[in-house]
Amino acid sequence: MAGEIGQVVAVSDVRMTAAVALDSAARGPDGLQLGKLMTVAVDGATVVGLVSALKTSEGDGRHCQVVADLLGEIATGAEGKHFSRGVSSYPALGAPVAIADGATADLVYGAPDGAHVRIGSLCQDPSRVAYLRTDDLLGRNFAVLGTTGSGKSCAVTVILRAVLEAHPNAHIVLLDPHNEYSAAFGDVAEIVNVDTLHLPCWLLDFEESVGVLVRGGTSDEQETQAAILKDVITQARRKYAGQATGKSDITVDTPSPYLFSDLMQLIEQAMGKLANADKSASFLRLKERLESLSADRRFSFLFSGMVTRDDLSQVVGRLLRIPVASKPITIIDLSGVPSDIVDAIVSMFCRLTFDVALWADRTRMPPVLLVCEEAHRYIPARRGDAFAAATRAIERIAKEGRKYGVALGLVTQRPSELSESALTQCGTIFALRLNNEVDRNYVENVMPDGMRGLLEALPALRRQEAIIVGEGVGGAMLIHFDDLPAGHRPRSMGAQFSKAWGSDEADKGFVDDTIRRWRRQTRE
Repeated sequence: MAGEIGQVVAVSDVRMTAAVALDSAARGPDGLQLGKLMTVAVDGATVVGLVSALKTSEGDGRHCQVVADLLGEIATGAEGKHFSRGVSSYPALGAPVAIADGATADLVYGAPDGAHVRIGSLCQDPSRVAYLRTDDLLGRNFAVLGTTGSGKSCAVTVILRAVLEAHPNAHIVLLDPHNEYSAAFGDVAEIVNVDTLHLPCWLLDFEESVGVLVRGGTSDEQETQAAILKDVITQARRKYAGQATGKSDITVDTPSPYLFSDLMQLIEQAMGKLANADKSASFLRLKERLESLSADRRFSFLFSGMVTRDDLSQVVGRLLRIPVASKPITIIDLSGVPSDIVDAIVSMFCRLTFDVALWADRTRMPPVLLVCEEAHRYIPARRGDAFAAATRAIERIAKEGRKYGVALGLVTQRPSELSESALTQCGTIFALRLNNEVDRNYVENVMPDGMRGLLEALPALRRQEAIIVGEGVGGAMLIHFDDLPAGHRPRSMGAQFSKAWGSDEADKGFVDDTIRRWRRQTRE
């Protein structure tokens, strides 16, 4: 083989090891290094491996061992040479290996034939562009994993902005728990927060309603409150629709309106019945909770005004950007949502997204991408009552969403705290720096077997660097994400203490203004 530098000394189903002379390993401008490609001829094809480890041979200072994860193979067809993932024939012991040339790298990392976007460049060769295959990326779900400070939020922004620039009529929903992304997308984003959000309480299904309205008491009393709530919500929906209390197609979960005043009236009427005397404490708790929420400004986006109208079409259209109206991404700022109902609100958004796709005419329904930042908060590995509704809603999208054109993007700094069943549904993984050994071990379990050797590099990755594996790329790659202009960066940069503490220039009215916003629960 031309350019031979060594020979295969070990082979498994996912990687090969070659013995290479040290002087041969240094050939070329960079020589062998992590992320470089190696090749070996096998039965008329060329097997390609990605260098994942280098070490000197024991007792021999003239040779080194090169471990390469097997990416795939290059074969010649009717249309010429092409690269495909997976290996049909494995290298033989003693087979010569070589450093891949530029033509081989073009086949593995070149621009795909189908839709694709640029997100950065290869770390080992900055002149070579890193591309994502758009349909494979979105059609099979993806996850962005990285320790705080690794550039995770910027990576998400680079990916989404690249997709939006290539597809200005996209439909993306981004759950933003810390209000990081509003500044990153500018005029192309529809910003939804507690000040601009109208989300009538009748949009809550039964489980979400229980999560918002049932509070206090023993577990038995909470079950009683839930039973009461199920009955009165069903009656209120049917009353608004003008349907009799008997046989009806409206259930407690039907997304049809009801009047808040009717709900209160039905509770009072039921509470007054002699048969319910032993449940009076549960009725009173529900009534007091409803009165408290309706009077609390923090919950005004759910309990606003006395007028109820059937505006589900407007809510769905705004959420899913139908029509796009030059704003292909909806950023849902959850930072102002009271913590005790975040679960129900996240569940509602995710459920609405899935249900619309489920019941829509598939020939007319545009695909939707749902991106969950801080995903471990909503779909935790350890199950419990907290975020149970959101967990079920997001995992349903992870498992069934692709059938209905709903894609999922999971973003987290603690993959070990994320639901494994959701993460394993992600066909493409962007792994940025991960310092925690537990997190790295967890990611190793969901990585394709042939790419696990790369994980040893995760603690050493610099900011903006990532290992990408899966359906969205031609072959596993180590990349550096493109830089973002100042106006497109998320608000995730840490405070610049040295600059901020350089002088005492704080506005004297700052504290007063902050307290005003705090008391009014508004940023304006």
